Amino acid sequence: MELVMQGLVALALIVLYIGQYGTDISAARRLDTNAPWYRLPILRALWVFMVLLVVPPLAVGLGGFGAVLPVDGWLLGFSVLIAGLISYTWYRYLSWLDVYEPEKRWAMLLVVVLSSISTLFVPDLYRILESATGMVLDGEFWNDLFYSFTIIGGLEELAKLIPYLIVLRFTQRINEPYDHLLYLSLSALGFAFVENIMYLYSSGLTAVAGRALYASVAHMCFSSIIGYGVALSLYRGTTNTFLVGVLMYLLASLAHAFYDVWLLTPGRPTVLTTIFFLGTIQLWVIMKNNLINLSPFAEPHRKLRSTMFRYRIINAMLSIFMLAFVAIFLMAGSERAWGMLAGKALTMIVMLLILAFSFGNYHIIPGYVARLRVSRNPARWFMPIATLGAEFSGMRVRIDIPERGWKKLDLPELRRALPVMGLLERRVVYAGDADWYLFRPERRLDLGHGFAELFLMKLDAEVDTIPSDGYVRMALARFDGTPRIVDGEVQGRVHLFGPRVFAQLIPNMHGGERLAGLGGHGLN
Repeated sequence: MELVMQGLVALALIVLYIGQYGTDISAARRLDTNAPWYRLPILRALWVFMVLLVVPPLAVGLGGFGAVLPVDGWLLGFSVLIAGLISYTWYRYLSWLDVYEPEKRWAMLLVVVLSSISTLFVPDLYRILESATGMVLDGEFWNDLFYSFTIIGGLEELAKLIPYLIVLRFTQRINEPYDHLLYLSLSALGFAFVENIMYLYSSGLTAVAGRALYASVAHMCFSSIIGYGVALSLYRGTTNTFLVGVLMYLLASLAHAFYDVWLLTPGRPTVLTTIFFLGTIQLWVIMKNNLINLSPFAEPHRKLRSTMFRYRIINAMLSIFMLAFVAIFLMAGSERAWGMLAGKALTMIVMLLILAFSFGNYHIIPGYVARLRVSRNPARWFMPIATLGAEFSGMRVRIDIPERGWKKLDLPELRRALPVMGLLERRVVYAGDADWYLFRPERRLDLGHGFAELFLMKLDAEVDTIPSDGYVRMALARFDGTPRIVDGEVQGRVHLFGPRVFAQLIPNMHGGERLAGLGGHGLN
């Protein structure tokens, strides 16, 4: 039954991937019409994906020369290489997010190295604490949970915390909220690097999917709890940051324990670890976004290729998985390689697509801190976090309503005011919806009442981008009084006009043509 459910989820995710890819490449073409289609980064990512998906299985299937490398001489080397690539992939993702005041590579490498060194002492500390306290895993749930909290979670989170504290105390590198999450996540990757070597070696590389997509990410998420609490405490100027840090450390240890306890004894429902992990991912996505929004170096018009995040993650992780597949073939033969592929491919597909699409969820709203919450529907946890539309902050648009639209409306003041050009200044949140933009017209948009110099606009629910060669529908709302926006969130109520206006990006406007004269172009 569990295998059937995984298959259904995998099928749904593959359909989502195909649909999302079509949407993304269409948006890329519309927003960059001058670039040849074959030079679009998203298209190159597809070719890389296809090569990775086809070439390694084809080479193994047709090679006929498996088991040519001695396991004793190569397994450790492959384990170190793959563990390093796993940590490097997630390091690259974390550094992509550090957009405002990027950290120096030496500082990030220092944390990874220090964490890797501290990890080496953890097994001995396990034995010391077990001997001093008499605590052992005995299969009884509450005993194992307490052991996981005090010994496993407590020691491992401490080992990851120490390198971060060294950088915080002895350098000036941590100077924006996201840095706290960044350095603790990097420390987690250093810990995961050493731990992954051991698990990959002992499993003959077959644990690659679990180590790359579960364990390494879980280590980042748990340590980030500490960084998030400390960062918010410092940002808000509270006087008990040390106490907050201690409480967050205990919470991270407890989360770590709850993740582990279902895996420690055969017969326990390990699916609870997966469910808990998926809920943790939803919280982590919000945490990293909130801390980026709080950067003192924030630039609301900064644009990221967040669409490419998911395809880079997919290709990098698929490369690692296929490397392990080929390495097993070279050391143990084709039967073992195909067995690993058949046994782990479903897990790889499900978790990779969930992580890649969720981690590609990115939006900049300076000052805005979203509530930490997960979906109330646990079934929704098995689907990626929905991404917001493309980023249009700083873009100029022309808005109007087609002639056929005016026949249905009785809004003479709106008809007199349009068409008008203006600037989508920045993304804001209204009524919990983060898809709104502040629209400042280039001349007063006098609609008879309300504020005439600043409005709210958002894309219609049926579209997710503004093309450069056509119009799309957008909602238009006016402020009843002077706009009040606090920490990226609109305060008070606004008046939403019933009709949708149509918008087009300015750079590719057809000079002097009225909207009605464009016929059906982009207006369907």
